[in-house]
Amino acid sequence: MCDSDDEIKLSAETQAILNQFLKEKEESEKGQDVSENWNLSQFWYDESTQKAFGKICKQLLRESKLKEDMSIALLSCPSLFETINAVADNVKIFEYDERFQKYGKNFVHYDYSLGESEDYLKEFAASFDLIILDPPFLSEECLRKSFEIVKRIKKEDSKIILNTGIVQKSLALELGLSESNYKPQHKNNLGNEFGCFANFDLNKYI
Repeated sequence: MCDSDDEIKLSAETQAILNQFLKEKEESEKGQDVSENWNLSQFWYDESTQKAFGKICKQLLRESKLKEDMSIALLSCPSLFETINAVADNVKIFEYDERFQKYGKNFVHYDYSLGESEDYLKEFAASFDLIILDPPFLSEECLRKSFEIVKRIKKEDSKIILNTGIVQKSLALELGLSESNYKPQHKNNLGNEFGCFANFDLNKYI
């Protein structure tokens, strides 16, 4: 075997080792918890809330004619991703925080402030059957712009769930949502009471 053959063989072996290393690194990063960044107004849901939304999605999947093809969008609620991704095959996480790029093709960089731009996220127009959102700020501006994006990416008969502070109740009702009995909870207790609003009877799934 000539020297060049040795070099080719070594290169192939090195590439295999590198590929294994990168795969293990990716799996390790996926398993690591991402801490809350309060500067981004991030507050993770507690385990009971994550399980509750997993249950909701399971039941909606059972009822849906689409089954595994049911498409789900999570807007600014990354702490729900792993639970929901475990029960559904087609889940996108729309998030400003690029640490969540660890979820690979499931991640979409998202900035609610661009919601009024007609071209923003147009590649996802009329794409999702279920949309869950938790706008990062308790302001009318934030919710309205977030909802412009919801209207852009939803299908005609999409189900929408909004988690937000009760102070946003009147605006949520104006946007066509109804308050459910469910109260999302956070790992670090917030001073703001939260509510859960939807455009369908969410109470039957909780």
